[in-house]
Amino acid sequence: MSDTTSVPKAATAPSENLSWYRRLYLRVEALSSTKHALAAMLVVSVVDGSFFPVPPFALLVPMVMAQPKKWLRYAAMGTVASLAGGLLGYWLGTLINAGAVSFLNIDLNMRVQRFGIDATLGELLGQNFWVLALLCSVLPTPFKVVAIGSGMVSVPLDRFFLAAIIGRTIRFLAVSGVMRFAGPTARKWLRV
Repeated sequence: MSDTTSVPKAATAPSENLSWYRRLYLRVEALSSTKHALAAMLVVSVVDGSFFPVPPFALLVPMVMAQPKKWLRYAAMGTVASLAGGLLGYWLGTLINAGAVSFLNIDLNMRVQRFGIDATLGELLGQNFWVLALLCSVLPTPFKVVAIGSGMVSVPLDRFFLAAIIGRTIRFLAVSGVMRFAGPTARKWLRV
């Protein structure tokens, strides 16, 4: 393996100086230099949409740096896996919604008729949250928050999925493309 895929210097620091999240992130990133890197990235991409606290880009960045010609393949595969994880997260959100709505006795059909608004609470959340889902799918926001949140507030599945397709495709292509064409210098300013 080339020097660019080695474990970052921070990983050699005493583990008691690092947070649990940073240690986990470095462990996931270290998988990028193994023969199981692609499988690990796909698994992390799937669970990133539901509960995993480390983004798949911790693997994608060093993988593209090690094999720049595969940047488009890695981006496409990561996007598809991330979308599958997003559907899992959305489903978890709908389960949470069903439990919370019944437990807290929330009426999503309650009409809001103020400030020129005339819609149900569920309609308001569903109509406006998908824009947030789109933005947060592109920005460095935990995708699981977007996926679970969309399910929780009853964003229509087709709207959530469209936002996820657009957002995750842009994010994976952008991160992978920047690493492919800008190389190690981009890693200094690219936050993943």
